[in-house]
Amino acid sequence: MLLMNRSLLASALFLALLQTPKGTSAATNNVVRSAAELNAALREERIGAHFDITATVTYPCNSICCTFAVEDASGAAVLREDAFFPKCPMKAGDRVRITGSTFKYKESGSVAASDNTARIISHGPPPTPVETSIPELLEGRHVNRLVRLCGTVRDAFVDEIDPLWGYLVLQDAGRTFYATFASPSPDVRALNALVGARIRLTGLYNPYIVGSRRTGGLQMLFSGLDAVDIVQPAPKNPFDVPLLGSERELRGAIVSGMGRRRAVGRVVAVWHGDRMLLRTSDGQTVRVDLQERNPPEFGAIIECVGIPETDLYRFNLSRAVWRPAAPEAAIQQEAEPEAISASQLLTDRNGVPAVQVRYHGKPVRVTGIVRSLPAPGHPYDRLGLECDRRIVPIDASACPAAFDGVEIGCIVEVSGVCLIETENWRPNAPFPHVEGVAVVVRTSADVRIVSRPPWWTPKRLMTVIGALLAVLVGIFVWNRSLNRLAERRGAELSEEKLARISSDMKVGERTRLAIELHDSLSQNLTGVSLEIATATKLAGQDPGGTLSHLEIAAKSLKSCRDELRNCIWDLRNYALEERDMNDAVRRTLAPFVDGIELAVRFNVPRERLADDTAHVLLRIIRELVLNSIRHGRAKTVRIAGCVDGGRLLFSVSDDGCGFDPGNHPGIRDGHFGLQGIRERINHFGGDMSVESEIGKGAKVSISLSMNEVET
Repeated sequence: MLLMNRSLLASALFLALLQTPKGTSAATNNVVRSAAELNAALREERIGAHFDITATVTYPCNSICCTFAVEDASGAAVLREDAFFPKCPMKAGDRVRITGSTFKYKESGSVAASDNTARIISHGPPPTPVETSIPELLEGRHVNRLVRLCGTVRDAFVDEIDPLWGYLVLQDAGRTFYATFASPSPDVRALNALVGARIRLTGLYNPYIVGSRRTGGLQMLFSGLDAVDIVQPAPKNPFDVPLLGSERELRGAIVSGMGRRRAVGRVVAVWHGDRMLLRTSDGQTVRVDLQERNPPEFGAIIECVGIPETDLYRFNLSRAVWRPAAPEAAIQQEAEPEAISASQLLTDRNGVPAVQVRYHGKPVRVTGIVRSLPAPGHPYDRLGLECDRRIVPIDASACPAAFDGVEIGCIVEVSGVCLIETENWRPNAPFPHVEGVAVVVRTSADVRIVSRPPWWTPKRLMTVIGALLAVLVGIFVWNRSLNRLAERRGAELSEEKLARISSDMKVGERTRLAIELHDSLSQNLTGVSLEIATATKLAGQDPGGTLSHLEIAAKSLKSCRDELRNCIWDLRNYALEERDMNDAVRRTLAPFVDGIELAVRFNVPRERLADDTAHVLLRIIRELVLNSIRHGRAKTVRIAGCVDGGRLLFSVSDDGCGFDPGNHPGIRDGHFGLQGIRERINHFGGDMSVESEIGKGAKVSISLSMNEVET
């Protein structure tokens, strides 16, 4: 914290210097030249005002506290050094020249910060402090000056938040005043030894002490315990102080002005390692906050000394020390615990929430259900006991073994001392608040388990549910893994199957193409070869026969060319991919029926036809339509098809010139169309019938058998 405060101070000083208006310099008339002018600039909060002061050091700073004071003919002023002090090791009495500027520092208001260029002009004797008193300082006299005062040390302690700072609480003439000092390691024992002593203290009286707490008024900064002169030492016996008064003296203002007080009694409760309740012989219940964590045992008779405080119900002693005391007959044994409920403790007779302070310090017994347990390793945590739908904290920090075997859901009976925790009186809080209610366990026997929770406690049920969820998650993950494995394996098998099908299709297509070429081209070419050979033999003997055979060979070659073109077209045609046979037929015939009226009514589902069957079907239909157009000069062609049982029936009819089915050109004349169709039909075990007359068109009807696999 010290390094942080000093770093913040240096950063703020640097920013203040950067924000100074341009044109301002030490040579201008706006520069502050005296302590009085500097104090005026600070009161007026003139941020960024530059100063150049020559004065005498009355209170030097050190490596921890960066505050120092100077004095000239106009008065005294307090300044701050930056975080890298000391570059100029000033001493009290040195005459120095200091330059710097003012800036805003947190809640302290405007402060004057040296720019770390202080220069010692001369050395001189330490200045004489101003003799004063606590009442004078509280009236605002001698601000920023080196002062000396006398007072009795009422209390001494080290700051719990910033342990570099120590405090003395001085009293004189019924008035209280705070003095503080900074040290890398304050001597706590030496501070405690000053309590009760009358001392003379020399230090700087200043409105703000950077780095220490605010006390609500002015305070005094001194250099350390070497600035303390003991006028009258503290009693050698710290227990040689008056006893606490009666409860009639419980007025906050009176108690706050008391010196240390002593109490003798029986320990009725101990908690947090440094707090206890003491029952005195006159029946008072005194809360004692110990200076160190060394509490006595429950039931011990002790004598303790501390700073008296009050919550307006009873006396309390803070920063106390204790020692065993001789048993007194007047201190009675504790009564048996009174059975009460949370409603009796926390509400009035009408059920309105109200803490019943009459139970404070009394032995009580409550029964309820355990709703929470102290966290492991945290002995000062409290057990939460549900009673009347209210949670009553149970404190067993003095005997943690009392909670052994207790678990959430248990019904327990707890005996102990009722503790009403209240804050102490302070001037700005005339009615201290109640901070909490608890029952403090005295011994391990004070906690008795009445019944244990059923096996199906929420925790165990959640454990079982969690285990089942974990199993379900495991099964889900396992199923997902299996599904992914199956999907991956299925994809691999599908790819293999597709590859195999593709390969089979390629082989089948090649086989089909080979058969087509063999059945048509090979046969036709053989015929061409025979016709040419015959024409060659008759070349010199029968010119007319030779010409006839050459014409047949030419027609055969033309038929080969057409067949080859059809094969190539089939390889590039996508008619087999059509899902409707009507569309497949139209797509197959599209290149050949330009200007021809085409009617297609093919009621055969495409999925019932294998690809080779569909291919042969389309080839036959194309050949028949081409014959109708080329030879019959038809203008209208009708195609129909259906399935009858296990046979495929279809027909092609036209309005062409017709022909005589019993006497039509054949292979000998170079016409291979009908012969090729018959050969394809025979391959599928089919029949073909031709109906035609000269001048009345033609109709070819075909019946093919369909294998079971195709249906």
